[in-house]
Amino acid sequence: MWYSFRVRRVRWSAVIAAGFAVLFAPGMPTAQPPAPTQPGPAQPVPVPTPTTPATPVPPPPGKQTEEEPTAPKAEVQIPQERVPENLFPTRAPTYAGPDLFNPPPHRGFITLTPSFTLSGEYDDNVGLSSQNRRSDGIFRFVPGGTFTLQKPGFRIAAGVNTSAELFVDDTSSSGFGKEVQFFADVFYQLSPTVTLSFSDNFIYDRDTNTLTSGGVSVGFEQALRNTVTGSARWQATPNTTFSVVGSETMVRFFNTSTSSDARDSDTYRLGLGVDHRLTQRWTGGASLGTAYIDIDREKPAWTFTPALTTAYDITRTLRGWLSVGPTIVERDGDISLFPSIGGGLTQAFKFGSVTVGYDRAVTAETVGLTDRQAFFGTLDVPTLLRGLRIGFTPRYAIADTDVSGNRSGINEKLHTFTMTLQATYQIARSISLIGSYTYFHQTSDRRGVGDIDQNRVFLGIQYAYPITIY
Repeated sequence: MWYSFRVRRVRWSAVIAAGFAVLFAPGMPTAQPPAPTQPGPAQPVPVPTPTTPATPVPPPPGKQTEEEPTAPKAEVQIPQERVPENLFPTRAPTYAGPDLFNPPPHRGFITLTPSFTLSGEYDDNVGLSSQNRRSDGIFRFVPGGTFTLQKPGFRIAAGVNTSAELFVDDTSSSGFGKEVQFFADVFYQLSPTVTLSFSDNFIYDRDTNTLTSGGVSVGFEQALRNTVTGSARWQATPNTTFSVVGSETMVRFFNTSTSSDARDSDTYRLGLGVDHRLTQRWTGGASLGTAYIDIDREKPAWTFTPALTTAYDITRTLRGWLSVGPTIVERDGDISLFPSIGGGLTQAFKFGSVTVGYDRAVTAETVGLTDRQAFFGTLDVPTLLRGLRIGFTPRYAIADTDVSGNRSGINEKLHTFTMTLQATYQIARSISLIGSYTYFHQTSDRRGVGDIDQNRVFLGIQYAYPITIY
């Protein structure tokens, strides 16, 4: 695995009531929805991922961004009582909120799916502020679309959406294009033993706590994150796989002052790994990764992370994994050592799956280079009711900026907790109801820095019409 690593209660209530009336008005199509599909991308998988031999097919893409290089992961349908072959550890999730990439099932060789979403949201701390707390209602119109081209051994998937926002109280924050999301995923099976993949994930938003897996907020300001990743895997023998992966991640903030804690950063990564199936239930591996991290107003840093990885099928439905190794950090002539640890458990059920995990890495956070620890879990329920998909994702992270060679003048330890509950219900072939609730809390041990609390409630209706071109 690789580990280097967003009351006023009031006059808008009448508008929300009108929105509910529209959503549930008579005449809404009631066609029988198809079987649910997995909305959104698979969680990133660290490299090397010890897997049993299988032909990877990338899963449907979506809204989450990834922080580390990732390898292709097989699209899995959870069987009756068995852990999916390639359902492997996720990194701590980086996005909190609804997933608006929810196209119906792919049909044909080429499918284009335009979509639009009408939604309302209540946010009780729009500015992510610890002192000047203000609530507001936000109405959005989100046009977007996805494109897929798929045949055996080859897949291209891409999608984009943007939003027009109307703030009920603070109308100066309204506008178009203040939120943009884009993804592109390419998978190609060069031969029966060699697979190549490429991905690009872009997010442009004003909720800065959604940018990284540490989830540290630096306020309500325009920011972007883009991660480009390329990887190759070679199945040298039926039991042994070699991997190489490289990535570049860019984080940028706009309209920030020199006194702001926000830090622009560029991270370049390269990793090599090997995994070997030792028995039918046990897989072991080794990896070596390096990263160059260039952070605004700080000295750049090099990290080197050798690690040993293992995965074990405890039962037919329960899988555990572990990655252990040191991270050597060199910055401005100072060298220090940090642990790089990741591990967790995945349990499959007839109705879905549950994953819990821990991830520690030295990585670029929104406030600079940090030693970041994250405890996280995911509950995915795609089969409880036809057309309904439920997800629950809690995450607790600690970001410590006291890393070797820190010249920013700020040393603090930040604690963040994010909890997201989301649901998608396909009421017709092309129409879905989308709802989510997100709670965010942040504390700091630095004197004079207050706590941040935020509650966000989202409800929307999406129309996505697939067009089979060929």
